[in-house]
Amino acid sequence: MKKLALTTLLMSMFSLTHAELINQQPSSSNTIAQYASMSLEQLVQAAQSGQASAQFLLGNRYKTGHGVKQDQSQAFVWFKKAADQGVPYAMLNVGKMYADGVGVKQDLNAAKTYLMKATKLGDNRASYNLALLEERAKNYVNAYQWYELSTRDGMLDFKVKDMSEKKIVQLAANLSSNDMRMARDRADRWIQSDE
Repeated sequence: MKKLALTTLLMSMFSLTHAELINQQPSSSNTIAQYASMSLEQLVQAAQSGQASAQFLLGNRYKTGHGVKQDQSQAFVWFKKAADQGVPYAMLNVGKMYADGVGVKQDLNAAKTYLMKATKLGDNRASYNLALLEERAKNYVNAYQWYELSTRDGMLDFKVKDMSEKKIVQLAANLSSNDMRMARDRADRWIQSDE
């Protein structure tokens, strides 16, 4: 019962599913639960000592205003610290914040860098966001490539997979079969690369 209550608390605080919490790397769900149950002072201390999961959770607190004054700049600072230690969800947040200029000056190149890192770790929400950036820039073959990647195995958010499949169909109406084949081939090569 206590574990269920903690899981419910975590999901409401961070809008993550239980599966996403379990799949978060490099931390386990027990570590996440440990940090989530800490007081703000303890969480800040753990984050300042370099604990990536604590940094991520502190970033979420600032992003949502949970127990602290909402501050997107502070959210960015803590997400970036966690992202630079390899936390995929933090990379996703940093990439989105750079892309939208939230909490930090907009920088599309930095956004793509962090989103690619999260994509490489299997987060299809990151590849979906890369596709959106490419589609906005009218780079439709690149957009197709990233949408294609967001439908594949990894840390799949199935709503994102469904949205990507619909986007692929829409883009297909404006691309040649050669363009689509090239985009799929690039997606295959990208997955296999060590980038």
